[in-house]
Amino acid sequence: MMENWGKALAEVRGGESKYKALVQVIVADIESGALTDGTRLPPQREVGKRLGISVQTVTNAYKELEQHGLIRCEVGRGSFVSKPRSEKAASYMLDYAERSLIDFSMVRLIHTPEHDQAWRAVCAEFAQQDDQPWIRDCRPIAGFEYHRAAALAWLAGLGVTASMDTVLVTNGASHAIFIALASLVSPGDVVLSEGITDHGVIGSAQVLGFTLKGLDTDEHGIRPDHFEDMCANERIRALVCTPNLNNPTVALMADSRRRAIARIAERYGVYVIEDDVYGPLLAQRPAPICSHIPELGFHCTSFTKSVLCGLRVGYLTVPKRLALRADSILRVNSWMGTPAMAEVATRWIGDGTARRLIDIQRERVAARHAMVMELLADHVLGHHPNALAAWIGIPEHWQLDSLVQQLRSHDIAVTSPDPFVVLGTPRPNAFRICLGSQASDLRVRSAIATIASVFRQYPRVNDFV
Repeated sequence: MMENWGKALAEVRGGESKYKALVQVIVADIESGALTDGTRLPPQREVGKRLGISVQTVTNAYKELEQHGLIRCEVGRGSFVSKPRSEKAASYMLDYAERSLIDFSMVRLIHTPEHDQAWRAVCAEFAQQDDQPWIRDCRPIAGFEYHRAAALAWLAGLGVTASMDTVLVTNGASHAIFIALASLVSPGDVVLSEGITDHGVIGSAQVLGFTLKGLDTDEHGIRPDHFEDMCANERIRALVCTPNLNNPTVALMADSRRRAIARIAERYGVYVIEDDVYGPLLAQRPAPICSHIPELGFHCTSFTKSVLCGLRVGYLTVPKRLALRADSILRVNSWMGTPAMAEVATRWIGDGTARRLIDIQRERVAARHAMVMELLADHVLGHHPNALAAWIGIPEHWQLDSLVQQLRSHDIAVTSPDPFVVLGTPRPNAFRICLGSQASDLRVRSAIATIASVFRQYPRVNDFV
């Protein structure tokens, strides 16, 4: 047994983890039956001495095996093989060569077999259809009329009332927000957003040349008093905000606060650009801000953060008096939204596929949020069972950058707050974890448990080999 373990470690290449290689070979022995249920594993010190590795490396391997339920460690007695997992569950653990990293750094959906089936089905439909205007035509329009009709139906479900001449098909929500901003602002104009906001808005400020200023927020989003104070003392052109599950803080704005924001915007003539890319994920949601101020409100949403990551199609609703200007900017910027993607969205809206995939996503994400609340509850600053991310505060004894680096040494990638901080906003002592990591729930749970374990440690106390 130990001989096989030694051979596996001898094959470890530079940059690979020894403890993970040890995990892999022990799992293989359990799955093959070489290690049967109840077998006592050699003591950690003995394994370290025989294999020429540190005891800590063996401890890490045993700990991960225990977290996956493959062994049980009993104080004073030793470590014993537990009943083996299914072959499918083990395969997620064994795929270290290609997927050793648990990537919590990027907001994305949990991809499932249902997503693959839906995509193959719609591609098969395309292949059987002779007349395909969505791939043949390339005209400078706001979208085919029947695509926009589907958009209106989808938006109505989000509480947005629009008309054929006020909705544009875009290449995702980021594209929609950029068009909305370009329709309004000139270099030097002042635009407001949450002090901690999506990095795309910060990038748009650099491209379009407007001045972006951050507003104070709490767990419910933008504070209306600060918004009003800024409007009263400066000439504000627009507010860009994410009332539904803000990225990265996951704040969900209450209806009363949305109405207060709308009243202030109306009083001072400030346009509101509402990023609602996460809204479709919410089983219940307050009415959008734009519904209270249709003459000042832009609404942006898409399918990439709710239905399918690669389905880069979005809908932009604009005030009627700015419809022609927004349409012309769409034409200059990208000629038109990609009609093939809009065709997929239209079909999935019509046959219920979009709603079905969202329901699946809600269920899967909620399960991972339950893991976060179980293992990191004392540190959670922002959380919602329908959100694709959680906002995590770090212990006082850790420095943020050191902690992020330490997690990375455990093959866990998280996002520091730096990309989201508007100039002048204090840097929060928190990071974002995105729960759409393309890994099994088993591995995600193990990674969250590792984060909790690192939180309990003190810097430099525990160096991993």
